[in-house]
Amino acid sequence: MKGEKICIDQALHGYSKGHRLLCASQKLGDSDAKKMTMLSDLSGNEFVKGFEEYYTGYRLSNDKIVLACTWYANEMSRPGCVWTHSLIIELKEIRNYNRDINEIFSLFRKPSSDNDLAYYEQKIEFYEGKKIELNEEKLKYIIWCIWGNEMPAVIFAENSFIYQNELIYLFLIQNDLLETDFSFCTGSVSLRSYDNQPLKLQIAPRKVSRSRMFIGEKAYEIRDEKMIRSYPIWVNKVYDNIILDDLKDFKKFRRGFSAQYKKAENFSSLVKLYVASNADRKETSLVRLLEMACVIFEDRKAVCQEILSLNKSNYFKNWIGEEECVETIKFFLDNTWLDQSLFNIQEWVIKGFNSDYLGTKNLFKNIIYMDDNYLVEKILKVYADILPQSKFADFTDLEYDGCSTLIILNPRFAVCSELWKQSLGYQQGIINCLKMAGKEDVSIIEEIVGTILEISQNDLVINLYKAYGKDCLKEFWEYLLLNKKDNKMVSIKNIVKNDIHGGIKNIKKNLEDRKRLLLLIDCVDSYNPEIKELRENDITKLFSTVISLDCNKEEREMLAEFLIPICIMADYTVPLYIAEFSFHIVNNLLATQSFPEREWEKLEKILPEVAFYNSWDRCKRLRKGFKKRGFLFKGIKEEDMPVHLL
Repeated sequence: MKGEKICIDQALHGYSKGHRLLCASQKLGDSDAKKMTMLSDLSGNEFVKGFEEYYTGYRLSNDKIVLACTWYANEMSRPGCVWTHSLIIELKEIRNYNRDINEIFSLFRKPSSDNDLAYYEQKIEFYEGKKIELNEEKLKYIIWCIWGNEMPAVIFAENSFIYQNELIYLFLIQNDLLETDFSFCTGSVSLRSYDNQPLKLQIAPRKVSRSRMFIGEKAYEIRDEKMIRSYPIWVNKVYDNIILDDLKDFKKFRRGFSAQYKKAENFSSLVKLYVASNADRKETSLVRLLEMACVIFEDRKAVCQEILSLNKSNYFKNWIGEEECVETIKFFLDNTWLDQSLFNIQEWVIKGFNSDYLGTKNLFKNIIYMDDNYLVEKILKVYADILPQSKFADFTDLEYDGCSTLIILNPRFAVCSELWKQSLGYQQGIINCLKMAGKEDVSIIEEIVGTILEISQNDLVINLYKAYGKDCLKEFWEYLLLNKKDNKMVSIKNIVKNDIHGGIKNIKKNLEDRKRLLLLIDCVDSYNPEIKELRENDITKLFSTVISLDCNKEEREMLAEFLIPICIMADYTVPLYIAEFSFHIVNNLLATQSFPEREWEKLEKILPEVAFYNSWDRCKRLRKGFKKRGFLFKGIKEEDMPVHLL
């Protein structure tokens, strides 16, 4: 059964008053006609046994190639005559073929006489059929000759047939892997050239001298096949893939690369990349491609940029197996000369975290010590954004360096309760990191402060206040009102005393809670002018809540000390019974020298002055202050008499 058909043009050259074109199925352009005439002539100046028939292959214009068979024309009376039958093939037609081209040889026909020319004036129909026979060792040798040696080159052999199948197969079916100017001849008795350019690969009789082939001047001699013990791995892999699929998959892989990587000089390197990266098994990854490219190619920077550019457009999707994201990130870190625009480090970090948690965890522990790598900060910021708070302790193993790094980037991690079960120095260091992290949303700060106050056994109140200032006052007040009586309470009281607005706000919220009010009036500085925000109804309610039958002496004195400045400074008149309550207790404390000195220093500043000789009498000043406010009750109406005369 016949397979695919293509129509091929042909031409016949021979002797007729000189070597010339005898006939052809199409008219050739002048340039192509000249080239065919020259390359169809005898390849030397003598006939050599074993080379009576040989093949020549080369390219014409307009993406056409010529495969020509030349025979010695012994029947001609003039010595040195030859017949050359040339097939002119469209590359786009032959590229769809595999190895099923053995029938190509049957198309060549040596004329029986110079009058038998009608056959050559028509196009020939060519059908794919039997596979061309390829010898494994010979094919490997020709692969190595073409892509593993300097060109132009000469092989010295016993006859012209020894490598013809392998050469013709590569020329026809693998032409797109060859240089555009690739050409060959299987029977060069002297060095064949066109336009002073030798054909790229020529097979010459062993008896021909090296000088005639210009070895060392215009061409290189290729080592004899028999002298080669083994071939490089890439040669074997090319052979394997020819047998597998005629290199079709490799060609697809190669197609996306730019022109410089399609040159013959880079063929073996690209094959090595294809095989060593496991692309041939559809198990490659970006990092394997990059790592292998760095080993194989001299200009690793250029080839890596090429691979990254192709990968950015998803070119390698058909060859990628499982991406090794963490290893890819490591490669990026180790090679900071790579063009950042060709890869999205954030995407790789996220994919790595989702696909290889343990690998990501180990990578994180290593990169936090890489100070001078510009990618590290970008990677760490991604980790800080994507790491769930619930995994923070496991991800960092609570190691201080890792924890502090992530907390600086994302203070939300500070709500991890396990942090606040570590040593005092560890906890203080984490709070310093929070300070370095800068301004954060108040709700986050409050959550962090609340967590630390609740979990830590250490007094970190001052550290927190230095880090967050007034943003942590709300949590301080709430913790204070829990009245846990632990080592943090004194520090909290010392700080919140300066927060008059917070104190007033909490008093107003807790006017019916006696225990909380007692805590609050012990902390709120009622000498602050802002205390006037507590209005008469607030003071009345506060007083009624605190005063009870079981109100002890200490509580009564604390209440009176809190109310006394309000009675004197308020822009309203405090109820008389409250003023009288406060006056009598404070007056008694003053009279018995029991009033705290630090409180008197504040109180005397709001009391009216008395004659300097009475300045010792603190009670007199208190009475005068209440009298000036219009309070008239027992103790104030009495004559201002020296206490020692009473």
